[in-house]
Amino acid sequence: MARVLVTRPDPGATRTAERLKALGFEPVVLPLTGITPVRPFTPPRGQFGAVAASSANAVRYAPPEFLRRLAGLPVFAVGEATGAAVRDAGLGPVDEGAGDARGLVDRIAGAMARESRVLLLCGKVRRDVLEEGLAGAGLAPVVCETYDTRPLSPSAGTVEAAFRGLPVNAALFYSAFAAQTFSELIGRAIPRELIENACPYALSPRIAEALPRELRAAAVVAREPNEAAMLSLLESRL
Repeated sequence: MARVLVTRPDPGATRTAERLKALGFEPVVLPLTGITPVRPFTPPRGQFGAVAASSANAVRYAPPEFLRRLAGLPVFAVGEATGAAVRDAGLGPVDEGAGDARGLVDRIAGAMARESRVLLLCGKVRRDVLEEGLAGAGLAPVVCETYDTRPLSPSAGTVEAAFRGLPVNAALFYSAFAAQTFSELIGRAIPRELIENACPYALSPRIAEALPRELRAAAVVAREPNEAAMLSLLESRL
């Protein structure tokens, strides 16, 4: 049974582990980043024409009382997983067909009048594609950071408990931040012999570029930036 390293934070890591088991893989769960709510939370003021959700976590970590103020506004989600989080929060109607940040800009710009104020739910660690793209399209993005991402430094005991001294055949990477953290841990907290023959799978080319040099050339990039596409590749190759 192929062993697959899962580097994303919980609760996503647990869900991914269950999906891997269902596909016949053995998950090795070692989150390399952690998610915390932004506190104190200062909600933006004013009226908005729409909401842009850059990730599922951006919705999950927003205070419920703040989300209730957004009820009835159209929400543009970056993908299906984010769209599901939006619906779970009682928001919508939801447009979840963007696929990535640039696609999200295009869909919002195509639906909203120029100068419309768009509330951007996002994390503190992010690229500026959405806010710059929306501003460039003549809209007025208002950034609302709801969560932060921090690197984790697993102890030798944590690594041993996850790997059990056995190498992995593949490793899944969901963010450049996690890939960078992984690079820093190799040879220090994570013995090289446990990952040297692992094929890395990345959600995007940018994430693959953040991997350590010795793994970068072998990286497999999902055709679409979502977990379903990445697991489909994994299933076809292992």
